[in-house]
Amino acid sequence: MVVFSDAITLVGLLSLASLSYRFSSTVWLYLLRPSTVHHYLHGPSPYALVTGASDGIGKATALELARKGFNLILHGRNEEKVRKVASEIRAQGSRDVRYFIADAAQGGHDFANLVQPYKDLNITLLINNVGGTHMHGERIDGVPESHLRDTVNWSDMFGLFLTRALLPQLRQSATHGPVMVQFVGSITADIFPPRLAVYAASKAFLRTLSRSLENDEKVWGAPTGVKFAYLIVGEVQTNGQPCEETIMSPSADTFAKALVAKVGCGRKAYAPYMPHALGQWVLSILPEGIADSFVADNMTRALALHKKSI
Repeated sequence: MVVFSDAITLVGLLSLASLSYRFSSTVWLYLLRPSTVHHYLHGPSPYALVTGASDGIGKATALELARKGFNLILHGRNEEKVRKVASEIRAQGSRDVRYFIADAAQGGHDFANLVQPYKDLNITLLINNVGGTHMHGERIDGVPESHLRDTVNWSDMFGLFLTRALLPQLRQSATHGPVMVQFVGSITADIFPPRLAVYAASKAFLRTLSRSLENDEKVWGAPTGVKFAYLIVGEVQTNGQPCEETIMSPSADTFAKALVAKVGCGRKAYAPYMPHALGQWVLSILPEGIADSFVADNMTRALALHKKSI
């Protein structure tokens, strides 16, 4: 009986220690930790490459990185929009800004050719932000197959093959300082929303891809210095996601500041914006039925807002 009592006490102490560690690490990450994004400003003329940079989170992140001192390589689908973003960044100061155009939702890109013009640049930060889906009110068998394929290409394949093409160059940049590759994910991967099954699954794919690539570069053979992180993103107010700006639905500019501030924080998967992390935690402790109903109600609202915007 004494042994059983001691075991229960030990389990309780270990659980308390685990909770204390998680609480203190969360406080450190969101309230106390100084930004370390400047650690990636190393070597000759450092560049950050941001995909999906013509609008929304990608554009705001590119502008914030420029303010922190990075030169930029921008990717987008619409050349006119990307050119305007490049001009806006150049107007802020003496940053070199380059860009390339590719429709991420379409397959068949020659990625080696896409990145060839930048082969001699010192890229220290890659943010795979591009991604998205066609919003539908139907179940999956009512959605065109082409739209499902677009979602996978848009959210997964483009970032995967772009990263693959850049890895030799990123390893070279890592010989004189840290290099980070980030995949912008979504809270949908953890909350399983109806009508967004393929999109949610595409983001879960990125989480696994990011962690496995990190292990490839770190623990399989000699470490290369290239690190990976998966970002958990909740609702953000953008042109593509019309919603009222609130503390839980920040503007793209507000979110981008949080994203850039957390670069290099040491976590392999995290929510850059604290209210999103809190929302994810609340949903994780709710009973499944309640959480699923809450998510379904929010999807109804999101679909209604989408219909109004088109």
